[in-house]
Amino acid sequence: MEKNVKITCSVTIRTTLLFMIVGLLLFLPWNPVSGQSGDYRYPETNNLVDLVNDAASMVRQKGETAFTDFAVKGSKWRTGDTYIFVLDMKGTFYAHENSAMVGKNYIDLKDTNGKPIVKWLIQEAGSEKHCGWTHYMWVRPRQTVPAWKTTYVKLARTSSGKEYVVGCGLYNMGMEKAFAVDAVDDAIDLMKKDVNKAFTILKDKTSEFVYNDSYIFVLDTTFTLLVDPPFPKFEGTNVYHYKDIYGKYIFREFMKVARERGSGWVDYMWPRPGETIQSQKSSFVKKVVINNKFYLVGTGIYLD
Repeated sequence: MEKNVKITCSVTIRTTLLFMIVGLLLFLPWNPVSGQSGDYRYPETNNLVDLVNDAASMVRQKGETAFTDFAVKGSKWRTGDTYIFVLDMKGTFYAHENSAMVGKNYIDLKDTNGKPIVKWLIQEAGSEKHCGWTHYMWVRPRQTVPAWKTTYVKLARTSSGKEYVVGCGLYNMGMEKAFAVDAVDDAIDLMKKDVNKAFTILKDKTSEFVYNDSYIFVLDTTFTLLVDPPFPKFEGTNVYHYKDIYGKYIFREFMKVARERGSGWVDYMWPRPGETIQSQKSSFVKKVVINNKFYLVGTGIYLD
């Protein structure tokens, strides 16, 4: 009898604790899934993610009053070329290094290559992950020549329910594997909606999938290259016998990884777009089946 009482009490206590935890979680402030720092190759990438996460947390806690803090020169939010910006889901800026942009709508803003920057920032923040990376050309403060800029954004919702896109970017950032994984996942999502339309976008050099030395490539099971923006003359070519300078059959390795593991990384040698000398490269590849047809989707980053 005593043993049964102890068991009953133990179960009751555990059940009570479980309900207390669930209840606490339900009443915590809304906090979307976001990228975590510490998972990147370069310390500046981790620092950038930490800064945006902290800024988004401030917006959730303080609401629009946080925008004043972001405007303070010399603060953690605005140092040198690095600054926090905030815009709403319609493209109006509420915080920016360039005060002339504050209060104005820039939904149609494009970079020098015609890339719709603001639309992409909103798209990443509004994605299932509520955060993401965008790459484009932008002019540094007090300079005139545009440079590659990589920006991390995160969605933040105030207590009143207003949603804002909080972000920060760095110029000429080192390529992270996370960028490649995100690009492949986004490309696959696009293909699932409409393969032919997706191919048109993936081949377009003004799309979000073509930046710096990166681009999306797609193969089918016959090893026919379906998408290859920097080398369009190779599209429609069978690449089964292609190998690097060390004899590695690159596309066979891609297919092996995709078939056996679903996704993964392959290291090899490959020339940068516009060059003939081969460089160290690592590509992330992933399989997807659409309408019973197998596709291999990948992108790579140069390691040297």
